[in-house]
Amino acid sequence: MSDNRCRHGRILCYDCAFVTDAGKRAFDIARSYVAFVDYSERINSWIAFRLEDGGSDGTLYLSKREAIRHQVSEYLCAYFSFRGAPNGFDSAKDATVWLQYHRLAYDNGFRLPDPDDSRGGPDLIMPTTKEQLYDQLRRLAPGGWN
Repeated sequence: MSDNRCRHGRILCYDCAFVTDAGKRAFDIARSYVAFVDYSERINSWIAFRLEDGGSDGTLYLSKREAIRHQVSEYLCAYFSFRGAPNGFDSAKDATVWLQYHRLAYDNGFRLPDPDDSRGGPDLIMPTTKEQLYDQLRRLAPGGWN
């Protein structure tokens, strides 16, 4: 992974992030499910977003385990649950940062702990505050933080 840092010296910076096509695509996909799928069905569902382009296979999965099992490789996707965000992403920028966060984790050795677990295994949860995000990123990309 290249060492492209923002003006704050961070590898991933919400303040400096720009919206990518992948982020726009992921945002639009999640929002389309919000518009067209009933809340009671959506709230327990998962989307497998391709890390490469933010696309999906067009399927809303009933479990993380099923979402993982239907991918060519579990490492090519990030798995989004509506349980923690019933209305999808707040913005295309949020989707862009979420995808980049998962790419960074995979690039630095993160693997799903147990994709065969009946619940799909533990999730990589993106922290909600900038301070928590930067603290966790310090651990994911050691040596790259001021």
